[in-house]
Amino acid sequence: MKNEPKFEIFRQAFSPRIEIAATLDGALKSSLHDLIRLKEACRRLEEAINELSQGDVEDQYQAYYTAVTIYISLAEWKHAIRNAEPDAQRFLSAAKLKASEIDKTLSFSDDKQLEAFLEQIKNLNNLDAMNAVQDQLKRWSLPLLLFANLRHRGAGGLCVPVSNGGSDEPEKLESTVAFLKFDIDGEPAKEWNYLKPGTSYDLTIEVRVSNWPKNANILLLTPITIDIRERDWLPSFRFNKPDGDGPFIFTGTGRVVLEVGHSFGSRPYEFLYAAEFDDTSNCRNVAIVGHRRLLLEGIDVTSHPLTGFSNVDRHLIKIRDKLRTFPGLHSDDIANTMIVLTGLGNIAAQALKAGLFIAGTSEQQFQNKTSEMLRNRSDIGEHLQGHPEAAGGITDLTFRDIPIELKVENNKVLFPKDFSKYFDQTAAYAIGLGKRIGVLSVLESSSKSAPVGVIEDDIEVFIHPTGQTQIAIVVIVVRGGFPKPSTYSR
Repeated sequence: MKNEPKFEIFRQAFSPRIEIAATLDGALKSSLHDLIRLKEACRRLEEAINELSQGDVEDQYQAYYTAVTIYISLAEWKHAIRNAEPDAQRFLSAAKLKASEIDKTLSFSDDKQLEAFLEQIKNLNNLDAMNAVQDQLKRWSLPLLLFANLRHRGAGGLCVPVSNGGSDEPEKLESTVAFLKFDIDGEPAKEWNYLKPGTSYDLTIEVRVSNWPKNANILLLTPITIDIRERDWLPSFRFNKPDGDGPFIFTGTGRVVLEVGHSFGSRPYEFLYAAEFDDTSNCRNVAIVGHRRLLLEGIDVTSHPLTGFSNVDRHLIKIRDKLRTFPGLHSDDIANTMIVLTGLGNIAAQALKAGLFIAGTSEQQFQNKTSEMLRNRSDIGEHLQGHPEAAGGITDLTFRDIPIELKVENNKVLFPKDFSKYFDQTAAYAIGLGKRIGVLSVLESSSKSAPVGVIEDDIEVFIHPTGQTQIAIVVIVVRGGFPKPSTYSR
C-alpha cells in the first residue's frame, strides 16, 4: 500500500540521485571522468524509475530523469566543441529534439520544473547559457521516494499475481536479477581495474532478485569472456533458494587471478557475468539488469616493466587511457603507438639516469642514436622505417605507419606544451599516412645548471585540430646537457 515505506526502492533511487547532483559541475569540464559518472548514475536512476507506477512523486522523478538525459546531450555538445569535433552541433540538435518530442499526454510532462527546463532548452543556442541550465538542475527539488507506487506490486513490494481469465492458476511472474555492485579487495570496481598478473584478489558481487522462480533451487552467476581459457580466472557464484518472499539481496566473494599479463596497447580483459536459474518453468521471464561487465588490466609494471622503468610504465598507462577516449582512433594504432612510446620512454629514462646526450647534441646524432636504440628492441626491430615519404615530405621515422618526428632544442629548457610549433608538421605526416595520431620526440639538450626533467612532466598528449578533423599528438621530451650532479653544490 502507498502508506507503507518502500526502503529498497528508496535506496535504489537515492544513491544515483546524489551521484547525479555531485557530477553536474564536472560533466562540463575538460575531463570526461564526471560525464562518465553522470551517465552511469542516470542509467541506475532509470532502473529505479522503471519499477515505479503512476503517482505525483513518481512523476517528479520521471521528469527529473528526463531533464538529466537531455543535459547529458548538452554536456557532450560542450565536449565536442572543446575538442573541435566535426558536426558538434548534432548534440545540441539531439537535445532540442528530445525536449520537443516529450509526449504531452504523459502525466509527468505537466511538471512545472520540467516545463521551465524545457523552455530553457528551446532557447539555448550558445555555451554561455549552459550555466543557467546547470543551475536549474542543481536547484531541482525532489521528495524522498519512501512511499512509492511500484509497478505491478502490492503491499511490501511483492509482485501481485494477475488473474488469468477464469483460471484459478496465477499468471507466471517475471524475475529480475539486478547486479548492484562489484568490489575488488573491498574497493568498488572502476571502469578500468588494474590487477597484477599471478596475484590473488577478492572479488565481491552483490545482486538483487525480485522474485525467485517457483521450482528453482539454485541461482548461478558465471563469468563469460571471448577466450574460454580465461573464464577460470574469475569465480562463479552459486546461491541457494532462500526462505520467505522476495526481493532478496545476495552477496558472494571469490578469488580472481589473472594468469597472463598483456602489453600496453592490447585491449583489457573483458568479462560479462551471466545469471541462470536451474529451473525457470514456472517463471514468465528472467530479466538481467545492472552493470555486470568487468574490465581488467593485467599489466605488471613493478615486476616486468615494459620500458625497464616502472615509474615510466605507470605514466604511459595514463597516456594510453587518454588515447582510448579520443574518438575515431583505431585500437591497432593505439597499440602500435604504445610500442613506440615504450621504446622512447626507455630512452628518456636512460637519458635522465645515465646522461646519454651531452649539451649541444645535433639533430642527426639524436636521430641516429634513437633509431639504433629503438631497433634494438625485439618488439620494434625491422618494423622501424627511416625517412619514408608522407604528405609530400620525408618523415624521420615510422613504426607501422605511425609517424615519429624527431627534433632537437639546444637553447633553453622547454616542456611538451612549448613544442606546439611542430604539431602541424607531425599532423601532416599522420594524415599522409592515413593515421589520426603521431609521435613527436624532442631532445632538449641545453646546458643546465640545475636538475630538471620528470617523466610525468615530459610525456603528454595533445589534441591538435587541423581542418575539419583532429590529430592526437604525443610529445615526449628527452633530456640532455646535464653536468655531473656534484657540480650543483659548487
